[in-house]
Amino acid sequence: MPRKKSQPNATEVSQVDTAQVSSAGNPLPETIHTGVNAQNTKTVLVSAVLEVTGQVRFGDGTDVGLTVTETDMVLRPSDGAQLQKFIFAGSKRRGVDRRTIHELRDQHWNGDPCYIPNLCCNCPICWLYGFTGTTQNKNINAKSRVLYASSVSVEEVQIGRNTHSRNQVDEKTQMTAGAAGIHEEEIIVAGVHFPTYTALVHVLDWEIGAFAHAFLENVNSNRYTAASRAQGGMKFAEHEGKPLVIVDESVQGIFPLPAPKIPGWENNWQAARAVFQDAVNTDRLQFALQEQGFTVTVQKDEPQDQSPNPNATEQEGQDDEGKDKQETLPSDQLVLQKQGGVIKVKCGNDVIMTRYVGARALGYLRQRQLEAKSTLMDLKADSFQTEIQTYLGAITKSGQAPQAMATGDEDTGESSDDGRAD
Repeated sequence: MPRKKSQPNATEVSQVDTAQVSSAGNPLPETIHTGVNAQNTKTVLVSAVLEVTGQVRFGDGTDVGLTVTETDMVLRPSDGAQLQKFIFAGSKRRGVDRRTIHELRDQHWNGDPCYIPNLCCNCPICWLYGFTGTTQNKNINAKSRVLYASSVSVEEVQIGRNTHSRNQVDEKTQMTAGAAGIHEEEIIVAGVHFPTYTALVHVLDWEIGAFAHAFLENVNSNRYTAASRAQGGMKFAEHEGKPLVIVDESVQGIFPLPAPKIPGWENNWQAARAVFQDAVNTDRLQFALQEQGFTVTVQKDEPQDQSPNPNATEQEGQDDEGKDKQETLPSDQLVLQKQGGVIKVKCGNDVIMTRYVGARALGYLRQRQLEAKSTLMDLKADSFQTEIQTYLGAITKSGQAPQAMATGDEDTGESSDDGRAD
C-alpha cells in the first residue's frame, strides 16, 4: 500500500530552490532582481583548466609541524591502479569566490552587513550563493544556484609535490628563531594543471557576471591558493596561445554537447588537453551526435548576428512585421553552426545551446562581469528586500514571510567553505 505523503507542519523549514508554485498550488510571484523565480533565466556551464605558475598549496591541516596540501587516491579503470592526485576542493573555491563577490557588492550596497559567517539572507548574493537559516533556528534555507565541483589534478602527487621550510625572522634584530622557528609546508610546483567545472543554474545575466567577476579576478590576483600570497598563483592554461576555457549557455537547460570533463585518473597532460580540443572539433561533435541517432548538419563560418550584444539571445525566423516564421524540424535533426569561437546547436531555428570557446569564452565572462557591476551599482536594498519578502510570503504556509537571518559556517579561513545549504 503506498504511503501517504506527509504534509508540512508549522515547524518545518521552507527550502527555496527554483520552485514555481506554492505549497497550496498557487503561482509564485515572479522575481526580477534574482533568478529564483524569474523569466529569461539561463543555465551556464563554465569549464576551464587552471595551471599553477608558482608554488601554491591547498591547505588540508598540519601534521607534526608540516602543513600538508590536500590529496586523494584515484582509481584508473583500465587496471585498477591507485593514483595519488592533488585536490582543489570545490568548497574552497566557492568560499573565496563568495568573499570576492561580497567585496564587489559592498561598494554600492546599502543593506545590512553581510559576510561569512554572518550572512544576512536578504541580499542578492545570499539568494545566488545560498544560506542556511536553520543554524540560527530560522525557518528558511536557500540553495546555492552556483555549483562547484572539486578539481582533481592531471599530474600525480609524486611529481608535483615539494616541501619547503619557513623560518620566522625578527624585523628588528634580523635574527631567526633557529630550529624552534622552522615550519615546513608542502607546496604544489609550477606546471600542475587543475580542470575546474562550475554550473550556474536558473541565473540572470548579472548573476552570471557575479560569478565571472570572482573567477576572473581571483585567477588574476592569485587568491585561490592558500600559499600564493608570496609564492605565485595560477593562470588559465593555454594551447597554441588560446586559453582552455569553454562556456556553455542554454536558456532551456539542455546541452547536447557534453562539458569537456577530463577523467580524474588521466595523468598525461597531452591526453587531458585533447579533451578540450575535441570539445570544439565539429567533426568529432557531429560524429558523437550521430552515434546517438541524430541527423547532424555542420555549418561553418556563417555570418554572425548583427546585434549590438553578440551574446544576446537569437531572435530568428521573424519578418519585418514580427510574424513568426519558425522552421519546424524533427527532433532528431540538429545543426552545428560554427562561427569563430562560437558553436551553436540548433533544431530548426531554435538555438538549443551556445558554446563559447577560448578568447570568446573569456569575452563572454567579461561582458557579464561588467553587467553585474552595473546591476549591483543601481540595485537598492529596499527594492530587493520587498521582492524577496513577497516571494517568501507566498511560499510559507501562513503567508507570512519569515524574518530570514542566517549564519553560514564558522570557518573564516581564506579558502574555507561558505556554509551554503546543500
